[in-house]
Amino acid sequence: MEYTRMSTKDMLQYCDEALAWDQFGPVDIFFFESVKRILLGQCSAVEAPQPEEQDELKDIETPVPAEELISYDDQAALLTEAIASETFFDSSETYTITEEA
Repeated sequence: MEYTRMSTKDMLQYCDEALAWDQFGPVDIFFFESVKRILLGQCSAVEAPQPEEQDELKDIETPVPAEELISYDDQAALLTEAIASETFFDSSETYTITEEA
C-alpha cells in the first residue's frame, strides 16, 4: 500500500468539507478549525509554554530549611490531633474560615 502526502490546498479543502458536515461534535470542529489555522499560518503547530506554566521552583537557589519543614509537620500533627479529639466536631463550637491578608 502506497501513501501520498496531501498538499496544503487539498488539506484545507478537506477541512472545509469536514466542517460542513453537521454530524461533528465540538471536539471534531475544534480539531479541524485548529488544523486550518495551522495550515494558514495563523498559529504554530507547537505551542510554547506560557510563563505561568513553567516550573515555579526553577530559579530557587537555596532549599527550604529543615526547621521550616518541621514546623509544618508540627502544625499538621496539631491539626490531626484536634480533629481526632471528641470536641472538634461538637455542635456548640463555632469555627470560622478566614482568608489571610
